[in-house]
Amino acid sequence: MRFWVIKAKSILLALVACFAVLLLVYSWNYSSIEVFPWSDKRVVLMGHVLNPKDPDLAEQVANLSAGLKQEPIDAQYDSVNLAVIPDINGIEIDVEETVSRLKAAKNGENVIPAWKEVRGQETLADFANLPIYQGNPIKEKISFVINVSWGNEYLLEILDIFDAEEIQASFFLVGRWADENRELVKEIYSLGHEFGNHGYSDPHMKDLTPEAIKEEINLTNKVIQGLTGFQSKWFSPPYGEKVEKIYAAGAELGMHTVLWSLDTIDWTLPGEDVMVERIVDNLHNGAIILMHPTEQTPGALRRIIAGAREQGYQIVTVSELLDPSHWPQEYNSLWLGN
Repeated sequence: MRFWVIKAKSILLALVACFAVLLLVYSWNYSSIEVFPWSDKRVVLMGHVLNPKDPDLAEQVANLSAGLKQEPIDAQYDSVNLAVIPDINGIEIDVEETVSRLKAAKNGENVIPAWKEVRGQETLADFANLPIYQGNPIKEKISFVINVSWGNEYLLEILDIFDAEEIQASFFLVGRWADENRELVKEIYSLGHEFGNHGYSDPHMKDLTPEAIKEEINLTNKVIQGLTGFQSKWFSPPYGEKVEKIYAAGAELGMHTVLWSLDTIDWTLPGEDVMVERIVDNLHNGAIILMHPTEQTPGALRRIIAGAREQGYQIVTVSELLDPSHWPQEYNSLWLGN
């Protein structure tokens, strides 16, 4: 029995000794990397293992990033719709800053390159008096615009669908409706959706003076901001009226007019199959899809979402669709070395 006790103690001591040796080796390796300047260190950049002490490190970074440079795309006049197609920022890697990050990184660290976006010569702001029908076609993204001035009984189901599908949409509110449905407005906002401005009293703005149009817009902005703190920057006139003085009035208030490229025409209750066919069969990069809270909209919405995802589209808010920043997100997996 004494033999086995001694044997067990010996094994235990041997294990402790092995652990101590491993700990010593690890500590030495770590300290040699962090303390001694002559030790090797390796870091990772876009899946490539680099030595920060290589004299040609800057050249290596430049070579790795050469194919990632993207030139900016200017905002363009859409002669078909008499509108504007949004711009896209260019992108380029800041080699000097990326080298600095590599040298400062710890051994084995995955380093995110330093990049900078480059604006085009003409941006969306240069076409403030023209409406927007779609996002830039380089983006494989689409947006849902929900115009709301009635349909409370169907709106909650629409919100449930977006919530279940983890989608944020853009709700363009009539100010008078928002004033009368304050808790519902707050709920929409709490679910992560954004707001657009759809005028206050749902008038035909083509018949209003520029000052009256601006008053309609201001009143709605005041209601939305007062209830949620959200400051709308997109405006859509009731009935989609396409009149220059309407666009100009919004622009004077710092808002850009947003229309749509695909319309369910759900307010006519054409049936779910018709609505789905109108949208899914005509989806395109940058599409803005118009809907309203009707009894047929929730069922069609589910199917449109499924159809869009089957075609590979990402569903985002209007703000994200029209945001000129594009390439950093597209290259995100590359930054992480995937």
